[in-house]
Amino acid sequence: MVRHILLKYRFLLLLVCTGCILLFIIFMERYLQSPTPKVNLVHLQTTYEMIGKPRTPRIIIEPPCNATFLVWIVTSYAGEPSPRSALRRAYTHEELAVLGVRRVFLLGTLNDDAKRKTHMLQNSLLDEARRFNDILQGDFLDTYRNLTRKHLMGLHWAVNNCKDVKYIVKMDDDIVVNMYGILEKLHLGVVKESSLSGYLMKNMIPVREPANKWYVSNVEYAGSFYPDFVSGWLYVTRPQVARQLINYAESSHEYFWIDDVFITGILRHALNINVQNISEIYTTDYRYLECCIKGRVSLLKCEFLIGPNGGDVELQVRFKEFAKFCHANCSPREKSNLVGKTCVTAYKEPNPYKGAVQISPVRIL
Repeated sequence: MVRHILLKYRFLLLLVCTGCILLFIIFMERYLQSPTPKVNLVHLQTTYEMIGKPRTPRIIIEPPCNATFLVWIVTSYAGEPSPRSALRRAYTHEELAVLGVRRVFLLGTLNDDAKRKTHMLQNSLLDEARRFNDILQGDFLDTYRNLTRKHLMGLHWAVNNCKDVKYIVKMDDDIVVNMYGILEKLHLGVVKESSLSGYLMKNMIPVREPANKWYVSNVEYAGSFYPDFVSGWLYVTRPQVARQLINYAESSHEYFWIDDVFITGILRHALNINVQNISEIYTTDYRYLECCIKGRVSLLKCEFLIGPNGGDVELQVRFKEFAKFCHANCSPREKSNLVGKTCVTAYKEPNPYKGAVQISPVRIL
């Protein structure tokens, strides 16, 4: 009798243990097969998915467009609001509306690590969008590897929402611009119809040094040289040209993560779109912009309309004040008195292709 009871309990214990093992196996299978969280999927795409057809991102925040002449799309890092603030203070929404210009900042999203480092939460970006109504945010991580997605998102929004504009200006938010001078040249018809107009980059070689943040492997790009392209600092084009670029990007299987190379180089070359070199209105040293500002005392304009901020976001505000004053009150400089010939400073030229700007202020003699 006792032996029978022990056998019975041993059998029940065996059933319980078997059941526990089966439940554990089922749980582990479901856990391992569960879908990856969305943010991790985006991160994997950002880091590794550099070849293949670009996807049109889902839009998280989308502003309206009320431009009548020009739409100004500005790539900006979601975690750094200072350059956006400087541009808003330099060129207010009301002032741009009078000029027929609509400015929109292009952002991605921040992962948890970026939020901790920048102290910028999505709710902060939503609040910024409500206050200024100038944020276009796509559902992709805001990283270098997603610059092309951000750039294409901006062009796509511009051509589909700004129906009556004549021009599109694409700019980075760390670039200083004399918008009055740009508009004056556009009204004079300086920019060619079917072209991309900007700082022409020729015979640029892919960076093959793995430690460089602009490193490009042979798998990503096999050629020894990039097609001619214009720097992403700032370029001007027409909506019909932008639409050609977007349509080709969406219909082809080509994709490359360095946005200006891909959009204004690879896509442009495939479509046989012309490039107009207007590099004479660019300076690659921010200190020349400081020399321009000093010319206000002598009521002299500056030949440079575009340049880097050198790490000083307030240069945008100071240069705009000079540009607005001189637009109405200053005279053009003689060739012998151009800022490029008379500004005395230790000159070091960064490369607009690599996006290097100077950040150490040096006193001009």
